[in-house]
Amino acid sequence: MEKFQCSPTLDASFDCWKSHGRPVPAVAIAHVIAMNDRAVRRSGGSLLQVSEMGSVARRKPAKQQRSKAKVELILETTLAMLAAGPADRITTNEIARNAGISIGSLYQFFPKKEAIYFELYRRWLEQTLALLDEVEASFDGSEGLEAFAEAVFGSLSSDESVNSRAHWKLRFAMASTPELNDLEAGHNEAVFRRIVATQQKFGRQISDAEASALARLQHNVAVACLSAAAEVDSQQERDILLNWCRKTLHLVYDVDRLNSG
Repeated sequence: MEKFQCSPTLDASFDCWKSHGRPVPAVAIAHVIAMNDRAVRRSGGSLLQVSEMGSVARRKPAKQQRSKAKVELILETTLAMLAAGPADRITTNEIARNAGISIGSLYQFFPKKEAIYFELYRRWLEQTLALLDEVEASFDGSEGLEAFAEAVFGSLSSDESVNSRAHWKLRFAMASTPELNDLEAGHNEAVFRRIVATQQKFGRQISDAEASALARLQHNVAVACLSAAAEVDSQQERDILLNWCRKTLHLVYDVDRLNSG
């Protein structure tokens, strides 16, 4: 008979409990929550996501410059690997090897691959929202929605730090854990709020039902356009895509044109 021995006081033991088909005991869950609470306090309140299974929680925040550099190396290496191959085939061992560090060093900061994805995705979403806010702040509402749509799409499509093949692969990997999915949902909600506020800023009257539909349409069309442009290697094809996308976005950004016959 297989010997059953899982530690209730090690966060890494969650996989042990699952592999034996046993429920994770409350003491183990409480231990992980306490560990992460202490980590949050030590880091000055920085964002550390905690789930019952601890799947995307950072093991510890990097304080020293050397540790911070190692975290950045891990993230940059993972992003480069995402650009080169499928997200589901990447392993923590491969990330460590490509980064030139030991697997133990990687596990000091990230317990598993999904935790790295979470941090990469969190940063990407924050950067995207910051770009949207920067563009919005440069308009006072008198310029016209077409100019605003052009500025938004131009800002996002021309910045490779937010519109790369690796980032879109990362987005499509977001369904791998509930925590990553929740982060995506929260980002979408933030984008939707900005889209509705933009219509009001530019003097468009929009009902509640239209607001939700318009926000969803704009967001999904923009995502499709940006990800399509990031996929192609040919500059000529990319230029064609971007030109068509701009024209499409000019329409979907204007609720009055959408409602006209």
